Amino acid sequence: MSHLFHKIGYSLRHWSEVGVTMQRKLTVYFACTVLVVFVAAVVLIRTAGIMPGSERNLGETLAVQHQNTFSAMTKQMDLLTARSIHLSEEITWTMEQVLIEHGKTFEDVNDNPQLILDLEDSLYGALETVLRSNACSGAFFILDATVNTKAEEADTSRMGVYLRFSDLKAVGTADQHMVYFRGAADIARKKQIQMHNRWDLEFDTALIPCYETLLNFNQNRLAEGAVWTERFRLKDTWEDVILLCIPVLDQNGVPCGICGIELSQLYFALSYPAAESRFGNMVTLLAPAEGRKYDLSKAMIGNAAGTYLKPSGLLNIRSGKYYQTASTEAERYFGLSSPLDARLCSGQPPMVLTLLSEDSYHQASHRIRQIWFAGAAVFLILILLLAGGVSGHFSAPIVRSLNAMQQRKTGEDGQNARIRSGISEIDALVSFLQTRSEELKTRELPPEIDTMLQEFKVRAGKLTPAERMIFQLFIDGCDVQTAAERSFVSVATVRKHNTSINRKLEVSNREELMVYVDLFRRCGRLEELKNG
Repeated sequence: MSHLFHKIGYSLRHWSEVGVTMQRKLTVYFACTVLVVFVAAVVLIRTAGIMPGSERNLGETLAVQHQNTFSAMTKQMDLLTARSIHLSEEITWTMEQVLIEHGKTFEDVNDNPQLILDLEDSLYGALETVLRSNACSGAFFILDATVNTKAEEADTSRMGVYLRFSDLKAVGTADQHMVYFRGAADIARKKQIQMHNRWDLEFDTALIPCYETLLNFNQNRLAEGAVWTERFRLKDTWEDVILLCIPVLDQNGVPCGICGIELSQLYFALSYPAAESRFGNMVTLLAPAEGRKYDLSKAMIGNAAGTYLKPSGLLNIRSGKYYQTASTEAERYFGLSSPLDARLCSGQPPMVLTLLSEDSYHQASHRIRQIWFAGAAVFLILILLLAGGVSGHFSAPIVRSLNAMQQRKTGEDGQNARIRSGISEIDALVSFLQTRSEELKTRELPPEIDTMLQEFKVRAGKLTPAERMIFQLFIDGCDVQTAAERSFVSVATVRKHNTSINRKLEVSNREELMVYVDLFRRCGRLEELKNG
């Protein structure tokens, strides 16, 4: 390898001494200049970290998507919280009206099936309005009362109504299929709404983590009591959900139940589809954080097409320069996370995560770099072709001008033709050389020199054809040995002819002979001597 570099270096050092055409040199110079600029630009881009497929590029892509997702989720959570608060206030007001009509207080609701039925019937409309807003997959309210306080499960069985969307196919679609999941069956028949195949009369509050906590709510603002549950499986179903729960207050401002909305895993996946990017699909998560670990079994996962993310195991987070690295036992992901302005039952804020599969990123980066290098190769080829064309266009008039001077082209007036190259310096040089040549041709020689040359020319005319052939070879710079080889005779024959030539031309040796030849050449009359 060192020998190769040595040869290349030697060639470059001696290039200027080798006869290379102007067009080739200009082509190489132009191509090298563009190549140096191109390489410098690539180094600068790579140093700045903005090369397509770079880590910084990935970080920027993740940041844009994460910001969009975080903004959309914040807006959705704020909207659902506002509607849940309004639902709580409407339940309080309606419940008070119903109790007044019956001449009862809330303490009288227990063991009163008719009053419970009237309450549920009166509150059904507010619940359906919230659900029909298409901002959630379910809506519910639970009041701290039961139809039978002596039943075996009376301690955790509570009245209320739970409406849900079933068979969701798209978020925001009108006329979704609504089902009756909890509440008095008479209301479902009255409203002509289908009952869920896992319908039950009352709620099991033991399955709602925040129920007991919200019954002890003692703040002034309902928004301070808004909490989200972690992901859990609805009893007797295959569906996972999270619930936003708000306290319901009686006429005295004392908590007497809860209400809120449901986000099912299916609804969440439809709301947050996998976001396409040049690095692959990005998935959205809403998860409770425990330090740098996320329990995926408690997280809501957006459409995870192409990300291989499953709702099980732990997701470990590690911070990086441009993004975070998240890993499970089987896969690694790149992403970003931000806390939502909300509260879980555990007291921690839910985290919004945007993740991209590492495998997807590497495949996309490899593909992007292939396209980049192919484009660079095409660019360099085009530059070489352009360099050849530009240098040819630039050098062509110069070459024509020099050729015209060499061939001594003349115009109609007998003067040397002036062919313009379009470059003032070159045209000035050619003009000077042509003028100088004409001056040398027209300049008169001193009489004694002219006489001497004329006499020598006359003597050269007396040479025999064989002697003239040898003399011509001497004029061309051949020595005795070379002249013998070119004329296909022996050296002795050439020496014989040489002796005769010297005698006839009246010179004593070869050096004197070559002085005459050089004098003819300098005077521009060498052709006279050759033609005899």
